[in-house]
Amino acid sequence: MKGKQLTEKQKAFADKYIETGNATEAYKSAYSTSKMSDQVIYNEASKTIRKPLVKDYIDKHMKELEDTKIPKQKEILTFLGGVMRGTEKETVMTDDGLVKVPPAIKQRISAAKELLKRYPLDDPLMRAQLRKLNAEATLAESRTNESEDKTGKLMRFMDKQSNESLQKIIDSLEGSESHD
Repeated sequence: MKGKQLTEKQKAFADKYIETGNATEAYKSAYSTSKMSDQVIYNEASKTIRKPLVKDYIDKHMKELEDTKIPKQKEILTFLGGVMRGTEKETVMTDDGLVKVPPAIKQRISAAKELLKRYPLDDPLMRAQLRKLNAEATLAESRTNESEDKTGKLMRFMDKQSNESLQKIIDSLEGSESHD
């Protein structure tokens, strides 16, 4: 397969398939199909889309399209920073026509909050609050463990007392039976 390339028709087929997602339509667009039945066109389209060179070309280009449509983290952070600073503009309709204006203060605050969610540990106040929450959680866990230990000791003591009391009752009953 090394050195082989798509034919012009295969490339046209693949490009049309990427555009429409329909192999039959792509085949009709790339090849002469006027003398073919719909079933033959469908079969040929199915064969063409499974050819390794065509499949690789489609997969590669679909991945590129996907990568361009999904924003990367840096792009998102840059956008949020622009909204927060007011450098990103939005187009609004006014009496004078379409005008580009900075985001409203409410949108800028929302963008700032979104940015802070991604960088919470850079804020000394946030770090102190996080340490406090961790300390409170550790203290609560310690108290729970201590309580469980005390409860366990109490239960063992009560079990021991109950066993001793039961044994005394049994002994006294056995003793009264021997007197009868």
